[in-house]
Order: sequence, then structure tokens, then C-alpha cells
Amino acid sequence: MASFLKNEFKNVMTLYYLLKLDKKIPTNAKRAVRKQNKRVHKVMKRAYKIPFYRARFDDRGLTPSDFHCAEDLAKFPITTRADLREWMQDEMASHPEREDSWEVFKTSGSTGIPLVFVVSRREAACVNANWIRVLMFAGYKPVTEKMLTFLTTHSEVDPEKGDSFVQKLGILRRKIVPEHLYVGEGMRDLIALINDYKPQLICFRKNVLVRLATYARRNNLTIHKPRIYTPVSEMVDDITKKLLVETFGPGLMDAYGTNETASCAVRLPGMDAFYVYSDTHVLNIVDDEGNLSDEGRIIGTTLYKFDYPIINYEVGDRATSEMRDGLRYITSILGRSNDLVLHEDGTETSATELMKIPNGIDGISQFRYVQDSTSAMTIMLVKDPRPGTSTKDQIESFFSKKVEELYGKPEFALTFAWMDEIPPDENGKMRCFIRNF
Repeated sequence: MASFLKNEFKNVMTLYYLLKLDKKIPTNAKRAVRKQNKRVHKVMKRAYKIPFYRARFDDRGLTPSDFHCAEDLAKFPITTRADLREWMQDEMASHPEREDSWEVFKTSGSTGIPLVFVVSRREAACVNANWIRVLMFAGYKPVTEKMLTFLTTHSEVDPEKGDSFVQKLGILRRKIVPEHLYVGEGMRDLIALINDYKPQLICFRKNVLVRLATYARRNNLTIHKPRIYTPVSEMVDDITKKLLVETFGPGLMDAYGTNETASCAVRLPGMDAFYVYSDTHVLNIVDDEGNLSDEGRIIGTTLYKFDYPIINYEVGDRATSEMRDGLRYITSILGRSNDLVLHEDGTETSATELMKIPNGIDGISQFRYVQDSTSAMTIMLVKDPRPGTSTKDQIESFFSKKVEELYGKPEFALTFAWMDEIPPDENGKMRCFIRNF
């Protein structure tokens, strides 16, 4: 009974927040900026009452009156993953009596050490409402349309359970798929499921959508084209975008976020940049000296979390951005800060330029670079099975030439590994560059 009441409270709060949040990207930028500024001040007033953050205010001689806009957050210390982990561990150890009011989330651990953190049920409800409204940005109608989505690591839904009474009436319909069951030849079953269910919206990890597309090409299968589809949890590179649009149609919605901050930016079909949800988030960009910049590290702040706010959080990604009518738009996401190529002289460079190489030649469905040492790199490739594209020899020669041109010398001994599909990482994600040492 207690569990039922908790879920009912969460559902009611989800609806409450959904009614309050923007359901369309604001067209009145000045009004959006004013709303964001008020929420920055409000969340900093709340943070001042939390010991973890109060110590940071005091350390720099700051008070909430110093924070009235997104740019003011640059005055505040950056919160690292290690800082957040220490705070959450202390919070859970010091307040076991609050356990019933928490939901515990875990990150995938792609940086090596998983992070366990808590959110209140109110915050969890806002996370749910936030995601629903993001889908509504793209035109999804949650009351009447069907969604096919993947089973997340923190989902409370039983995928074996049948439709609820409400869903049987044709409202809030969704089918939840455990992605790990559909690998190899199991892709044929997933394609059949999609074609039978005919969802208006598909939410899968990028690597699953890519494997679906390559399997369909290889076996001359047709996949139902949803009106909207979104690769969740992974960046979309240009090669992937081309493959997905050719397979699933033009309705690609690219959402950006983290477990810690939830979804915080979206690029809809036809948009040239990511809109940052101004009513729930701030994404500032700072250079390596910590100064506000148009290019550098993403620093995120949640404006909807008042029990366990996330302020000036070092997300771990790099991006380029620009200001438009007082709101920051992300023009490109460059990837994880720790996805850097290490050279023999000890210097590090971004893997971003490596990511651009596949755009110069056809015949590739998937790629991944794996740096094995400072002198060796493996390039994993999946061949586009359609006739008339570049051969494997032509592709290998092209990569060899471009990598040498990029670094001005034959710095890496390249090994090419041709595969039917590139498997995701253990955490379910698909990185395009991995440094293995």
C-alpha cells in the first residue's frame, strides 16, 4: 500500500510539473530569460541553506544576492563528480530516516567509477515531466500516441506486465523493450515488433538504432518509420545521422543530458543548434581557466531541484555555443573531456577531428577508434552493404591518408577491424573514441 501511495504521489506531481513547464520552445526570448533569472536566484537561496553548498558560498564570500542570472553562476565554485559523490555518500549515511522519500539513481560509470546519488520523489516527478514535455517539443501527443522505449537501469516498470487499464483504453500507450534481449539475429524480432506496433515515437540508445539500421540494410528489411525518434544517452555523429535518417526518416530528435542533470537540451528536426531548457536548466560554457566562453567545458545547473540541487556541475563534455537573444544555444557537442588522443610527447588533443574523417567517404555504417598505445590505433568499421559504395581497400586507404594528414606524420600504426556490428560498451553506450590505456 505504501508503495502504491508513493507511485500515486509521483504520478500526481508529474502531472503538476507538466502543467507548469514549457511545452513549446519559447518564442519570447526576453520573457524566457526573465523566468530563468528568477529561478537562478531562487535555487541559490535554497542552496544557501544546504551545508554542502553553504561552505562554498562562505569560502568565496558570496550570498544568494550575488546570483540573479545564468552568467552570475560563474562566480560559484565548480562541482566535480568527486564532490557530488562525497556529498551524496554523506547525505545517505547521515540521514537514513529520509530513505523513504528518496529515489536512488546510478550513473553508467563510463568514466570508470559509477556515481550513486539521490533525488526526492518531487524531483523525480519533475524529471519525468521534463522528458514528456521534451517529446512534446517535437510534436509527440502523450495522451493518444504510442511510444516504444527501452528499459532503463532505474526503471520501476515490469516489461512483462501487460497494458494498464488506461492504456487498454488507448491512452498513454507505450511498450517497453529490454534492449539486451535483441542482439545479433534478435534484431529481426525487434524489427518485426516495431513493424507490428507501429509507434509514433521510438526512444532507444543510439547503438540500438544503428544496429537496427545496419541489420535491415544487410537483410533487405523495411522498418516502420516513426514520426519522431530519439537516440538516448549517446551523441549522434554525422555518419550516424545520415544512416538513421535514411532508415527511420526525417523525424530525428537529438536530446542531450546526463543522469545527474536529466535531459537539459534538445535539437529538433530542422534546428541548427540545441535549445537549452531555460525554465529548468542553465548550461554555461567555460574555458580551461574557468572563464565563461563560447567554447569549452559544459557546466550544468538544475533550476527545478530544490531538495538536492545540482549547481555548476562539471558534466564532463565539451561544446561550442552562442548566445541568441540572451539565451545560450549549444551549436555542437564535442564529446567527453577525457576522450583525448595521447601522443608520444605527452600532449593530448581532442578526438573531434578523427570523428570528421568518415564524413569524407561513403560505404561506412559505423565506426570506432580505439587508441591502444601512443603509437598504435585500431579503427573498427562496419561496411555499408549497399552496392556502389567504396570498397574496404579504398576506405582503409582513405583513413590512413587522412589520419597521417591530421597529425602531419605517420604517428600511429593503424589496424582495421571490419565487423558486422560494433558492440556497445558494458554500460550500454557506444563511444566513437576509446583510449585503452
